[in-house]
Amino acid sequence: MNRLPTLLITAALLFWGAITDRWWPGIACAFLVQAAAWSRLRWDFGERASLIAWRLSVLFLVIAMVLVMMQPGPRITTMSRVFTWLPVVLLPLLFVQIYGTSASLSLGTFSMMVRRRREHSEKFGLPYRDVRFGFDKVYLCATLLASALGQNADTLWFYPGLVILVAWAIIAHVGRGWQGATMATSFALLAAAAAGIGGQKGLTALYHYLTIGRSSPGSGSSVGERTTSFGNLGEIKQSQEILWRILPEKGPLPRLLRVASYNRWDSPTWRAVLPKDAGNETADFQSPNFQDDPLKPGDDLAGYHLCPPDLISPEAAISPDLPRFRLRGEIETAGQFGLLPLPADTASLQEFLAAEFERNSFGTFRVEPSQPVCDARVLWHESFATEKPPWVSVIRRQTGPLEIKPDTEVPERELRVIRQIAGELNLYEGSVEDKITKLAHYFYNNFRYTRYNSIPGSLHKWMERDKKVSGYIGETRRATYLGVFLEETKAGHCEFFATAAALLLREAGVPTRYVSGFAVAERNPKSGEMIIRGVHAHAWCRAWDEENRRWLDVDLTPADWTGLETPRKGAFQGFQDWAQLLKEDLLIWRDKPGHMLIITIILIAPIGIGLAFVGRSLWRSRKVLEDERKKHAPSKAPQTALASLEKPARKILGERPAGKPLGPWLMPLATRLRQPEVLSQALALHHRLRFDPGENSPALTGELQVLVADIRKQLASR
Repeated sequence: MNRLPTLLITAALLFWGAITDRWWPGIACAFLVQAAAWSRLRWDFGERASLIAWRLSVLFLVIAMVLVMMQPGPRITTMSRVFTWLPVVLLPLLFVQIYGTSASLSLGTFSMMVRRRREHSEKFGLPYRDVRFGFDKVYLCATLLASALGQNADTLWFYPGLVILVAWAIIAHVGRGWQGATMATSFALLAAAAAGIGGQKGLTALYHYLTIGRSSPGSGSSVGERTTSFGNLGEIKQSQEILWRILPEKGPLPRLLRVASYNRWDSPTWRAVLPKDAGNETADFQSPNFQDDPLKPGDDLAGYHLCPPDLISPEAAISPDLPRFRLRGEIETAGQFGLLPLPADTASLQEFLAAEFERNSFGTFRVEPSQPVCDARVLWHESFATEKPPWVSVIRRQTGPLEIKPDTEVPERELRVIRQIAGELNLYEGSVEDKITKLAHYFYNNFRYTRYNSIPGSLHKWMERDKKVSGYIGETRRATYLGVFLEETKAGHCEFFATAAALLLREAGVPTRYVSGFAVAERNPKSGEMIIRGVHAHAWCRAWDEENRRWLDVDLTPADWTGLETPRKGAFQGFQDWAQLLKEDLLIWRDKPGHMLIITIILIAPIGIGLAFVGRSLWRSRKVLEDERKKHAPSKAPQTALASLEKPARKILGERPAGKPLGPWLMPLATRLRQPEVLSQALALHHRLRFDPGENSPALTGELQVLVADIRKQLASR
């Protein structure tokens, strides 16, 4: 049974450490494996030792699952993150093989049914064939699998490194050296690499579809723009996973949580456009004022003032009379920063820790988390505001200054339908509240909510397929998704209602902004917490009330949308929610001062005690292979030149079991030689010189030395 070179497994472990960014575990495991080639210490492990090693691996797997569950990340990737620890989990089994005298493990080590069958056969004298295999090959495959699941598996050098390691393993298993690699083998490896790249891209796309879907108005938003699902025909896919929780503490709870705001519509995308003198997007972000709690001076957990800095009394932002709640959940980060959902009229945050925390002029807050789960106390009231009033950008031209108001712009393509409806509803008269009320009646009485996008990406192809809209599109020739929604389908989801309301109010002279975020709509009847899932992602708009100098939330999506989106619990939904909330609560508990030490002691202490016991037993039962061979070797039998092949043969065949003759042990080397008959001749001369005193002549000894030298040369040329 051919064994893989120790250096190959060492290289695979270093490759795993690089791909998964676990350099120290990779180096430690690689050193332990490579030390087997440097040390002569070995153990005569039996089946009991192999069974103990298997149980240790199962224990390591359970610990890895606990640690991964206590880290942030989607539940759908939990098992893949656990599998990235396979090289460490399976290390006890590899140790039993590479430091043992046996080159293989029995299948009964891993299966109780196989052990029971063997015991039954032995008890009743029935024939039984023990199935054995080299675990080093299984370990190599597990290491490559763990590497493929690593966070750097999408780098350019991953697949070349993987192909090299696989090719090395194939050549080592076949036993013909690198010269034995045919064109067919090379083509198969390249084809497998290409299929792997395609499979990785496909799985990435599938994961994106399962976790995020086509469009989610509140999740996946960026600071600079938000692309809507206009033109994406079909039902919008949204996640049932719990994203945030609101834990009531005092007063009413907000109805909406804003993630980001935008002020320019460029179908199908909303963008955040800054004033000409505001600089770029990065310059617009500033850190909110950090304020100590008057009741806890010097407390690092005091919090941030999110209200305007020119507030007459900053202490009002942390008044104990303000409504408050706790916001808890994992922040999805695209790179360094993630966006934090908050009420648009938040006053301050308390007991909130972050590596970086900034906000821009639109009231969008981005966070670089310092902990896996955000847990903050939010103080809010309608008298506060987190964004600036509408602005005017002035462009100097030769003909005079040109004023640009991005909060009141209506794109030229949308003007016809927007002006027509605004005129029909008489939106040009009345206060801001009156205009919002007219729009609310218009939408509630004439439109319905649906998650299914019936407006395709190509309107002209739609015209050819559906004769009902051919006249409308044929007449205007400038039809837009929004126009078809307002005049034809009159059915859509929140993105359609929010965009239409924003542009209609702009036509009526009211500055508006498009908002993506979440609706607070589902209550946990047991705990009283408000649950925010992916299906609660929402879009609405904000309207500026010039008379009262404040922004107003305008949500004109039909009110029954939350009932349609709130999931009907399936068979396992309750358990999934319980597991996720337990995980978040454990992570928050873990990050409290001193708690991580308790967890470390609970997990590490049993492992340390077990490893100390195993190490003590191994030290007592250690064997030096050279001494064992001397005990079993005949004292009067002379040695020949064939004994010099033992050292290079160990790298291929593994350690020679104690008591096994040299000749039979070297026989498998024939498959590694270009001329196998040379080994047969050497073995024949070895037996003549060793067991026939009359044949002990210098000529035979010299001939054997020549044959041994030829064998060593053929082995070295692999």
